[in-house]
Parts: sequence; C-alpha cells; structure tokens
Amino acid sequence: MVAEATRTITQAPDLYATINGLKTHYLKVGSGDPILIMHGGSPGAAARVIYGAAIAPLAATGFTVYAPDAPGFGLTDFPTDLSVRYRIEHAKAFATEMGLNHYSVIGNSAGVAPAIWLGLEDPRVANVVVIAGGGIDVPISPEAQASSREHSAFLNAYTPGLENMRTLTHGTLHRDEFVSDELVQLRYEMSIGPNYEARQGRNAASTEALRLLTPDEIKANYRTRTLICWGKDDHGSVIERGYRMFEIIPGAELHAFDNCGHWPMWDQTERWVSVVSGFLKS
Repeated sequence: MVAEATRTITQAPDLYATINGLKTHYLKVGSGDPILIMHGGSPGAAARVIYGAAIAPLAATGFTVYAPDAPGFGLTDFPTDLSVRYRIEHAKAFATEMGLNHYSVIGNSAGVAPAIWLGLEDPRVANVVVIAGGGIDVPISPEAQASSREHSAFLNAYTPGLENMRTLTHGTLHRDEFVSDELVQLRYEMSIGPNYEARQGRNAASTEALRLLTPDEIKANYRTRTLICWGKDDHGSVIERGYRMFEIIPGAELHAFDNCGHWPMWDQTERWVSVVSGFLKS
C-alpha cells in the first residue's frame, strides 16, 4: 500500500532583523552553504507560505536556508518605496547583515527578476535557481501572453476571504490534495491588513515595474550558474517562457516537472528538493 503524500509547513521560529531601517521577518533553518530564498508577489505571498513545505527538506540536504519576507509582504514592515529595485537592494543588505559572503539565490515568480538581477550584480552570488518567473524580455507566443494576462487578472481580482483564498490556491497548485486548510488559512492571513494595502500600492505604483533584461544583455554579461525549474501544468507562467529563458541564459539547466503548477516546491516537493540540492552541490 502506497502512503498518501502529505505536506508539512515549517514551524521554524519567527526571526527579525533591521535591514535598511526596515523591520524584516525571516526564517533560518539548517547548517551548511547558505541559500537566500525570494518569494513571489501573489496575494498572501510570504516565505513560510510559498516555501513552507520545502524549507526543512532542502535544509536537511546540507544547507542553511534563509527565507525573508520581502518588504511589504508577510511579517516584514511596509516600506515607503514599493519598487522592485528597492526589493533587490533590500536583499543585498539582508545578505550582508547575515554575513553571507558566498551564497545561492532561489526566486519564484515575481521573485525571479530580483534573483536574476542579484546574479548579475552581486559577485557573492554563486548560483541562481529560477522557478516559473520572468525578468528577461523573452519572446513568447500570443497564446502564452494571453494565458499570462488572464492569470494576472485572476490574481488582481482577489479580495480577502477564506474561500476566495482557497479558490486562488487551487489555481496556484496543480494537485488539489495539497490545498489544505492550514495552507489556505496561512496564506489568507498574509493577504489582509497592511499586506493587502501594500499589494494595492504596488499595483498602483509606477515605480513597481523593473526594466526587463534583454537577451543580448544576458548573453553578454550574465555568468552565474542557473537552474530553471518549471511546472508543466503552470497556466499563469506557462512553460514556454522557461524554454525561452533556457535558450538565452548561458550554461543554464532546465528541469520541467509533470503534474505540477506554479509552485513545484508544493506540488513536487521531494523531486524539487532533490533536483535543486543536486544542482547546488554539483
């Protein structure tokens, strides 16, 4: 008899540090080479929400995982600067505060662009893991563009509520059995109050957009080892974008997960941890 797969959200203690004057919440698990995790930007986004099932298993393979909530997300304070550039500089300062002189970066969705920019700008970054995101101006088909627009509209239509969050999370994960009451409750709690206000502010702020890197810039200047991870069943950020990024990033590796949506860390936790750990150790 095959045991039913389950997901356990990490119970790592809440830690805080002041980064560039901003009270910043983070999780720290494990011992070994450091990994800095950057979460996405959907309603309820936070380190414990998006990476909660994968942090402990990844750390157990021999890493120290640092998982901060970005400015204006989770339990981190609301900044006056809502731009992605501020998020990048905040991540650099966080790495400095933690004493990370040589580290890897993992970015999911809206956390991919900051991760790629860190790989381009911060000489301390040894590896970048991209999970279903952007940051590079890659050509994709009209069908893929339409799918992305539809998903963005779906996210932007969210209003706080438990059942609304349940519906949203079913759209994020491919495997419905992992949309637990615990995950929905936690993600809902991270979507209300100041976090909802911050999201509305980001949607309205002209400073939120970050210039996309061009393929020529990547080919000429980007030299950081990069693993691209994508769910085959991701309808918000379709896998076609992952193929285009794979073609452009020098020396990149690509791993596609079947039966998997926007969060491989949830839909395919065991396989994702194995693939990422193997890449970072190679």
